[in-house]
Amino acid sequence: MTENNPLKERVKPDLPGGFRDYAPRDARVKQWILDTARRTFESFGFEPLETSAVQRTEVLTGGEEDSQKIIFNVRGSQDKEETSDTSLRFDLTVPLARFVAANPDIPRPFKRYEIGRVWRGERQQAGRYREFTQADADIVGAGTPSADAEIVAVMYATLRALGIEKFIIKIADRKELEVLPVLAGFPPEQLWAALRIIDKLDKIGKSGIADELQKEFGKEPTEKIMAFLASPPETIGTLAEIAAALNAMGIEENYWRIDRSLVRGLSYYTGPVFETILTDVQEIGSVFGGGRYDDLVMSFTGQKIPAVGVSLGVDRLIAGLERLDIKPAATTRSSGAERSSSGALVLALIPNAEAEYLTMAQEVRSSGIPCSIYLGDDLSFQAQLAYALKKEMAYVIIRGEEEQKRGTVSIKNARTREQKEVPREKLREYFRK
Repeated sequence: MTENNPLKERVKPDLPGGFRDYAPRDARVKQWILDTARRTFESFGFEPLETSAVQRTEVLTGGEEDSQKIIFNVRGSQDKEETSDTSLRFDLTVPLARFVAANPDIPRPFKRYEIGRVWRGERQQAGRYREFTQADADIVGAGTPSADAEIVAVMYATLRALGIEKFIIKIADRKELEVLPVLAGFPPEQLWAALRIIDKLDKIGKSGIADELQKEFGKEPTEKIMAFLASPPETIGTLAEIAAALNAMGIEENYWRIDRSLVRGLSYYTGPVFETILTDVQEIGSVFGGGRYDDLVMSFTGQKIPAVGVSLGVDRLIAGLERLDIKPAATTRSSGAERSSSGALVLALIPNAEAEYLTMAQEVRSSGIPCSIYLGDDLSFQAQLAYALKKEMAYVIIRGEEEQKRGTVSIKNARTREQKEVPREKLREYFRK
């Protein structure tokens, strides 16, 4: 080989660590997952949203320097010598909060889903990539436990639609963990140190976190923390309301449980948190995770806007499906995939009747029509009807006190303005026709 041989100039076709390609076979599996997630999200009335992959660094970090450690900065062609003030998004939630703040006139509750790539400059680990795809579903502007339960139902419905039978959705309330400093007797500023250790339970077990807690806090606080984690969860409050709503939607209890040890790593969670584990391949970690983050939008607006959501870790799920030998069905498209996500809206007109409304929405969805219930704070008929019209719902389902007395449901066709009253037990049959 001579000095002038062009072969000497070849560049190795290697990817940086933490990145991967998808060959056609794997890409088809990924697309099947995304198509299934998209159809499931839309069946619950979620609308698509796309945010920019590049965001202002200040937006992503909230001004906190520690957050910049995992961020990929972006440099334009004209500022190679300067530190960039733009970065690649590390999740889809912060860009959603920015979008809501920048678009105050968008109808709320705002139910959106987004599927896209995100980037994190974390240390490379087995099974964890620096570039990966997320599929998120979020409800902004609804602070009720019914909204939390609907997010859990979305997780359940997505995995069942993929043919996964063995999984468990863990549910906890971050607010319960805030009592640990007082309960166990350690300074409040050390709470996050305790939570980071508790969050390792699935990886190192009870004895492992007990050892780490004792090194950090000593024997007596550790014993109190471990006793708290082992005690039964509260049977009243938010978690009980979420459980009641899940039962109303027919989500089998063997697929979810209240688990006090669930922490979730991000600090912006303010209430209930959720995480899904595939029980036969727990070593890959959670494939679905999320929770309530009522304060995130406030960092942009100064106004507290409740929000709750969940993220599907697509790349991790692909690894799980491969180990479980679950493959796409021969045909992944269905006529339902072409339908509008804004099919029907169940108005919430009677106080304390959420379970009934959740059941009605589930019946409509089972007939093949996307449906959701009204989750806003203004419970007047006019406000809810205006919301339905602004969202361009095809049908408005009405069950107020008069319909309840007559044992009926009124169904308004928002496009023709025709309204028909049918027996409550005929609701599913009406939409099947």
